[in-house]
Amino acid sequence: MAQTSVVTGGAGFIGSNLVRALLDSGHRVRILDDLSTGRLLNLDDVADHIELIHGDVRDPDAVARAVVGAQLVFHQAAISSRE
Repeated sequence: MAQTSVVTGGAGFIGSNLVRALLDSGHRVRILDDLSTGRLLNLDDVADHIELIHGDVRDPDAVARAVVGAQLVFHQAAISSRE
């Protein structure tokens, strides 16, 4: 049985590459991302193989939905400052 892994910030550059590696290793992958800096374009090639939850890691309800049934969480989300 495949493990379910959650990747916060999974639509970002690093997160999306981690998503691909997890899928290649046989994981089921769920992403929690608010898409503030990440792009769905980064996930185009794996869109049919992931579950995307559009939400913020600062929202306890979104996090609770994302981690249901997950065995692993990879926290890649970050707030980007562009000053």
